[in-house]
Amino acid sequence: MISSAEKAENSSYRYVIAVVCFLMMFVTMGFGNSPNGQYLGPVTKEFGLSRADFALTFSFRYIFTMSFNLLWGKLFARLGAKWLAGLGVLCLSGAFFLFSISSMLPVFYAGGAIQGAALAFCTTATLSALVNMWFDQNKGTVMGFVFAASGLGGAMGNFCVARWIAAYGWRYSYRLCALIILAVGVGLTLFIRMRTGAAAPAKKAARAGGWEGVPLETLKTKPYFYALFALVFVLGWLCNPVYTIAPAHLVDRGYDPVFAGQITGVLFAVLGVAKILGGMMYDRCGLKPFFLLCCASGIAALLVLAWAKGVFAALLFAFLLGFAMPVETIIIPLLVMNLIGQKAYNSVVGVLFALMSGGIAFGNPLINFLYGRFGSYTPVLVGYTAVFAFCALLYLWCDAQATKLKNASLGQ
Repeated sequence: MISSAEKAENSSYRYVIAVVCFLMMFVTMGFGNSPNGQYLGPVTKEFGLSRADFALTFSFRYIFTMSFNLLWGKLFARLGAKWLAGLGVLCLSGAFFLFSISSMLPVFYAGGAIQGAALAFCTTATLSALVNMWFDQNKGTVMGFVFAASGLGGAMGNFCVARWIAAYGWRYSYRLCALIILAVGVGLTLFIRMRTGAAAPAKKAARAGGWEGVPLETLKTKPYFYALFALVFVLGWLCNPVYTIAPAHLVDRGYDPVFAGQITGVLFAVLGVAKILGGMMYDRCGLKPFFLLCCASGIAALLVLAWAKGVFAALLFAFLLGFAMPVETIIIPLLVMNLIGQKAYNSVVGVLFALMSGGIAFGNPLINFLYGRFGSYTPVLVGYTAVFAFCALLYLWCDAQATKLKNASLGQ
């Protein structure tokens, strides 16, 4: 039995955990990932490299993030949140120190690999697991708060890095980011700890929007378990690749290149708000309305972008896609809580984040391959609306199957 003193400590310390997770996401993603593109121009110019060759550094980052997300459940079980996050901070800082002394492509690639592993250790999977562990109520709101930090941190990180590179050079910027990540990250890990005592009982967890779940071996016998993996992988095609090609498509449709580039900034500002509002919506209404709203917003965004004309259309696209993009982040732990359950949460959440990274990695060349076939992004974007609609239907089927399993496990 958990004592009343332990209950009181857990009740108050969960707010410390929420703030620590927010700041960890802000620093690691804001300074350790989002500004990657700022270095592309100055590094390639100094060494006379092609941008395509240097950009492979980013490919190594995503490949290693995906690979270590697949191992995340075992690492989390063995090391715990504090040591896994601490290892990630040390590796991420080390990767940026390595970048700062690099003069050859293989060294940059090695840095990208270390960066990718580090981000798997100390960002989305670990921080969402901490929120899931410490909060029995309002998990969606807290998840939204934590995941919104990546966009806010990215805004500050890009602003600072651009100024540091212009004033002092790219090596100085890499070193300063490494020091910030090391100092702030290590300090934050001192406050990370696992929750004492048991989580909410099964029926209480079900009312809170999640459920205790069933053993992983039982889930492996259910077709919807594998359909959920496919769903997350395909969702990776539909947002990140679209906002990546959006500036080029808008220019193709006659927009000013500077304005087209600024649309991405508007999108990320909307996304930060959408994560928080979506988390609050989850706590009040459940996952189904939140997920379907993301899909509906995504379909509308694709149609608006396909035939965009005028400033209002571009801004409307940014607003709509901003409300669709939570499918890449906050939706993933919520899917696990609702369709998989707590028993298998740590075993599955890292795999789903890995599949999302894989879907994004596959989706970016896919959309450009289709552009080459059709000569325009417009028919591709229209076709993707059908894929988004299919994802909504597949989710509804998975939800219905999970509800049957949930009712059986709760004895209803």
